[in-house]
Amino acid sequence: MASDKTLLKTIMDLVDVIVELFLGNVIKPFLKLHEKAYGALNATLRSLLDNNKDHIPDWFTANFITYARTVLVIPCILLLSWGHTVLPSVIVILVDFGDFLDGVVARYWVDIKKEQQEEALSKKDGKPRSRSVSPVNSDDDSFGKFTQVTAMKNASSS
Repeated sequence: MASDKTLLKTIMDLVDVIVELFLGNVIKPFLKLHEKAYGALNATLRSLLDNNKDHIPDWFTANFITYARTVLVIPCILLLSWGHTVLPSVIVILVDFGDFLDGVVARYWVDIKKEQQEEALSKKDGKPRSRSVSPVNSDDDSFGKFTQVTAMKNASSS
C-alpha cells in the first residue's frame, strides 16, 4: 500500500514537472503576444468609446453585452444541430470578443459615472475642478493591473 502511494506521488511529481516545462517553454511566449494584442485591442476599443461618447446609448452596458452573448447560444446550438459549422464558429468568436468588450464597456461606464460625480460636486461647491486625464489612462491602468497581478500569481506559483 505504501509503495502504491509512493508510485502515485512519483507519477504526479513527474506530470507536474512536464506541465511546468510545457507552460514555461511553449505557452509563455504566446501569453506575451496575447497580452500585447489584447492591450492594443483594449486601447483601441476604449478610444472608440471615448471618441463617440455622445453617440453611445445608455442601454449599451456590460450587462447588455453579456445578455446578447448569452442569447447567441441558442442559434449556435441550433446551427450545430443542423450540421452547420462555419456560422457557429463565427458566433463563438463573436461571443469571445463580446466577453472582452463587456469588460471595456464596464470600465468605461465606471469612468463616466466618476466624471458625472465630479461635475456634480464642482457645481455644488461652485469651484471648478480640473478635468481628469482621459479615462483611457484609467482603463489602461486597470487592464495593466490585471495582467500584472496575473503575472505575479504565475511567477509565485512556479
